[in-house]
Amino acid sequence: MPFPARAPRPALLPAGLLVLALAACGGGDGNADARPEDVDMDTPIAVTDEEQAKFRAPADSVLTPAQVEAYLKTSLLQFDLVRRESAGIHAQVTEMEEREKKGGALSGLRNMMAAGQTLYRMGDMLGGSYVRSARTLGHNPAEMEWVRERMVEVAGYVAMKPMYEAAAKSAAELRAQAEEMRRLRAGGQETGYDEDDLRQMIASADRMEADAKTQMEAAGAVKANLDVLHRFRPAVTDPMWGTVGFAGGTAGLVTLTGLGSPQDAESQSKFDEFRRVYEDALANRVSQGMEESPVSQE
Repeated sequence: MPFPARAPRPALLPAGLLVLALAACGGGDGNADARPEDVDMDTPIAVTDEEQAKFRAPADSVLTPAQVEAYLKTSLLQFDLVRRESAGIHAQVTEMEEREKKGGALSGLRNMMAAGQTLYRMGDMLGGSYVRSARTLGHNPAEMEWVRERMVEVAGYVAMKPMYEAAAKSAAELRAQAEEMRRLRAGGQETGYDEDDLRQMIASADRMEADAKTQMEAAGAVKANLDVLHRFRPAVTDPMWGTVGFAGGTAGLVTLTGLGSPQDAESQSKFDEFRRVYEDALANRVSQGMEESPVSQE
């Protein structure tokens, strides 16, 4: 998202606005063991035309294990990069807050300039952290953005799949109930339902089951990608893949609603827990608190 190069007025950038914006962030030759300091912050913030021209998405939209591994490693480097850059931004905001306390026209002018620099730096970090991390690791950012989109789709599928399965189960139970009452009626027992009622119940069950089946089948390549993940990292649960896909969406790090000051132990602990899910997925192990077995791996 674009950020202005200058602040709109000579006022201190509210710390809450900064925290909210921070929370909204988000192979070829490269450094496989890259650290945040290895990332070139002067490279383009977005995918270049040349990078886009070098990547052609597969017709079936199905991921490969190599792409998933590259995505996990790119995301982990992105998290570390954002943490490092956000520390500097928070330090700059602290300086602005102290300057505001002193008051005076000069302090206000300096804060106006600092606010513009802070906004620009923040936009540069949030907009370019994933793309630059991919480049540093030697991956084509165009391909990595495509992989990230597929992972977001998987997250949506994982979130909705239990609802579809529950609907199908409810339909089966409703149909069984209607059939049992029909059997009782045939035996002369009063059920409180006539044959028209029972036919309507069965018709409703059929519609519920058909709708659930349609939704599940409509997933297409998304389900195929979830199958790839199951084979690629069989120990990783669906809730973990849902977290990995959702949090790595366009906004990046969107679930970290409290990515605050580096001195805020609670927010940094949450950041560590979140990052650990990616590490565990990469290592093919279950994250604490997400021990549920994958919903379905057929």
